[in-house]
Amino acid sequence: MNQSHVFSDEEKKVSLANPTLFKALIPYVRPYAWMLALTTVLVFMVTGFELFQPWLIQQAIDGFILVSGTPGLHIMGLEIEQFSVFCIWFGVVILAGFVLDFSQAMFMEYTGQKIMLNLRCRLFDHMTDLPVAYFDKNSSGRLVARVAGDIENMNEMFTSVLVFIFRDLLLMTGVFVILFLTNRRLAFYLSLIVPVVFVGVVYFSGILRRVFRVLRQKNAEINHRFSEAITGIRAIQTCMAGLHFIHEFKRLNLAHFRAAMAHIRVFSVFMPVVGLMGTLAVAVIIWNGSFMVQRQVLTIGELAAFLTYMKLFFRPLRELSEKFNLLQNALASAERIITVLNTPEIRQDTTFKGPDPGGIRHLVFENVAFSYTPGVPVLKNISFSLEKGRAMGIVGQTGAGKSTIINLTAGFYSPTGGRILINGQDYVHMDIAGIRHHTALVMQDPILFSGTVRENIARPLDGDIRQDDQGLESALKNADCAFLFDKYSGLDTMLQDGGRPLSSGEKQLVCIARAFSFNPDLIIFDEATSYMDSQSEVKIHAAMKKLMKGRLSIIIAHRLSTVKSCDHILVLRDGQIIEQGTHEQLALAGGEYARLLEKEWSGWNPTL
Repeated sequence: MNQSHVFSDEEKKVSLANPTLFKALIPYVRPYAWMLALTTVLVFMVTGFELFQPWLIQQAIDGFILVSGTPGLHIMGLEIEQFSVFCIWFGVVILAGFVLDFSQAMFMEYTGQKIMLNLRCRLFDHMTDLPVAYFDKNSSGRLVARVAGDIENMNEMFTSVLVFIFRDLLLMTGVFVILFLTNRRLAFYLSLIVPVVFVGVVYFSGILRRVFRVLRQKNAEINHRFSEAITGIRAIQTCMAGLHFIHEFKRLNLAHFRAAMAHIRVFSVFMPVVGLMGTLAVAVIIWNGSFMVQRQVLTIGELAAFLTYMKLFFRPLRELSEKFNLLQNALASAERIITVLNTPEIRQDTTFKGPDPGGIRHLVFENVAFSYTPGVPVLKNISFSLEKGRAMGIVGQTGAGKSTIINLTAGFYSPTGGRILINGQDYVHMDIAGIRHHTALVMQDPILFSGTVRENIARPLDGDIRQDDQGLESALKNADCAFLFDKYSGLDTMLQDGGRPLSSGEKQLVCIARAFSFNPDLIIFDEATSYMDSQSEVKIHAAMKKLMKGRLSIIIAHRLSTVKSCDHILVLRDGQIIEQGTHEQLALAGGEYARLLEKEWSGWNPTL
């Protein structure tokens, strides 16, 4: 299967002169502007010391190495030759340059890490407030890449790429100016070669960018396939599909190898070409410089300094193309991160803060319609009313619209038609956080996180768990979670990723305990007993019954026995309510519900 299209937007080209992108990054960089300013000052100082060293070499050659018998100097009562003094000062310059270079590197890394610390927290905080619709449209792997890979790419941009590009360009400019001030004729000869070198750098940079983009794409495909195989290892082993996946992985791995070799070949040609250009330039300067030395229009020290400056000039050329390539990728990452940050969050602080202090007492769907895709209705004219202390069941075949009603009730989506009223107020104008504070959702797949049971069932307030252990233990007992105290460590039981080592039934009971601890007004069960064994189902039903007492309850079920005791039952088909009533009324009506009930009794349990 060709997966290149999956990653095509990951590799799109971003202009290096995109003012909108840099403007969008300013709010995240502004708090650290003084750090960046200090880093820039240090870069100027480091570059200045680098440019100063060849001049010192020139002075050493012309003033000392080629001259003998220089009188001594008296320093602190001691007679020291001028050359020794010069060497001391030269050492001081070298040491000062090292200290400045070290300080600049450390401060630059610190500044970049601080920016990334702030940006990473801001991105994670923003993503937790995005609508569920956003996560339905974007794969988890791609979103993880935003937080991990793209942030790291931006870290490179702030900690190395931008600063080093600026430093290299500053160094090359300084060298070129000094060369013209030192000897215009030799600088003129060099200026004839430099354009050829730049053309070569630009040409190879374009090729490098293309092959590197292909390499990144192949790497993404390998990671995607590897992650897919790990996630679905049970299905792969059960279906005996391992050999197929191995062949597919080998194909992707070979494609990655070829892309890597293409990158290596281009780089292997590029580096020697730049080196050859530099050697050619040195040869031209030595050839002409030697004649100028013989005619005494140029000193040996000046020639040596000139050649040293040339070395400083050509050194960055080897790396500039790679750094521009990294900058291109970092800017693409920055654009993707900014796109996420610009995605509107769930509505907050609107006309009403949420349900009044009395909580949710009344829920009404009034001719509600909804479409995930414009023109393709999923719900049509759904109307019902639910009051506190009553339970409503929803049944229907797969795709009938049951889960969509849950998505709308929980505020994950807003209706495209009709109204949803909470205590008589249109919930579109309410703060979703206020509504969810009074709502609990128990889903088909139990969601537990790595950490203690206490951390999983308590409702964090302002980031801290403030519920007392007595209340949490009471929630566990109400949910029939005595096994946590018998087999494990109660609230201190440490759960791993996905709720391990608990069984599916035990995980669901812990999720119900979480709902108990939240003490909601509205409780939603989305096929909470699916795929459970009979013993676990009995326990879950008992816990559900306790939890539903005195609350508004909505139950989606694939087994009709789960909704049998509900005060009202809706039967959906193709996004519409085709029947509604109590269990007894619907069973006697001889309609869709009765047909499903008959099939369940006969031993065939359809997916509802």
